[in-house]
Amino acid sequence: MSEAQPRRKLMVIILDQPALVDELLTGFLDLGVRGATVVESRGMGSIIRQDMPIFAGLASLFPENTGSRMVLSVMAESLIDRVFSLVEEIIGGLDKPNSAVCFTLPVEQFRGIRH
Repeated sequence: MSEAQPRRKLMVIILDQPALVDELLTGFLDLGVRGATVVESRGMGSIIRQDMPIFAGLASLFPENTGSRMVLSVMAESLIDRVFSLVEEIIGGLDKPNSAVCFTLPVEQFRGIRH
């Protein structure tokens, strides 16, 4: 019989300031989050501006950005509020333009590396 596992969530953080990734991951460790994957990403505005010249007139509708980082982490549900607070503290507020987007998704099953 397997032991009950804590409820888990997938935390997705899209940082518009890639330089803050190190500080975020250090904060993860301090909170007890033991794993995350960081992926380089580009938003729609960047793609339209650089790769779709036919839509160049729309480029002014999107902020200029050199790229972002998407941080993915499956974590215990009990950590979610503290991670949101950490992101707010590091970014200086999620209500500002070009800061970050954060959301969670339920994880029905989790297998693999155990923390």
